[in-house]
Amino acid sequence: MYETMAVHPLSWIYYLTFIFLTAFIFLNMMVGTVLEVMSQEHEQFRAEQHGESGDGGEPASRAQIDKLESEIAEIKALLLEKTKSEIG
Repeated sequence: MYETMAVHPLSWIYYLTFIFLTAFIFLNMMVGTVLEVMSQEHEQFRAEQHGESGDGGEPASRAQIDKLESEIAEIKALLLEKTKSEIG
């Protein structure tokens, strides 16, 4: 750099611009990598919280499972009432 500046006094502009642009590009790459990893970890955490598995298909949410369980309990109660009324 110093040898170039001896011949071309304004060559420091090129070097300074190169250093800043390179630092900016690498900083953006690092931030992008960190954000991508955090996004994947967040998605995995959300999937674990909702009881989803990674074996494909459309996984059911915890709310859907709870709703189905309550509906099954209601159906069982109705069937028990019906069988009791038929027997007795």
